[in-house]
Amino acid sequence: MEAKKKPGRKAINLDHNEIERLAGMGLNERQICASLGINPSTLTRKKHIKSIKNALEKGRAKAIAQVSSKLFDNALEGKETSAIFFLKNRDPDNWKDRNILETNHTINLSHVINSAKERIPNATQTIKRLEDSIDKGKGIFLDNKGTENNGSGSLSPSKKKTES
Repeated sequence: MEAKKKPGRKAINLDHNEIERLAGMGLNERQICASLGINPSTLTRKKHIKSIKNALEKGRAKAIAQVSSKLFDNALEGKETSAIFFLKNRDPDNWKDRNILETNHTINLSHVINSAKERIPNATQTIKRLEDSIDKGKGIFLDNKGTENNGSGSLSPSKKKTES
């Protein structure tokens, strides 16, 4: 007579020592599952079991303790990056990057405008002529030297050179 199969899932027994060892190496839960050859949902379902939860927590605590110890040793040896990282994480109120924003700046627009007028000769007259031509629906263009051009490539009558 054959033994009857039990209905349901096959029982999966997890090695708590192996879970603790893998967590102690710094592996995350997905990596632990891959190492054990189980589906992540299996570990998720079984994490509520006290012994598995303790194995994960104990392993993680060991990893953190080892890295913290090494970081502390490096900081004491004068390795600046380790010291900075240690202080920023252990005492962030006193050791954090600060972005200081100053808002006491004022701008004197009349000074900016007058300065621009000094740098650009005849700027006021050129701007006035441009505004007038726009109001009249005429197009006046300036070449890269600031000379007025009617768009046809020749100089406008006011700037046209006379031949002698």
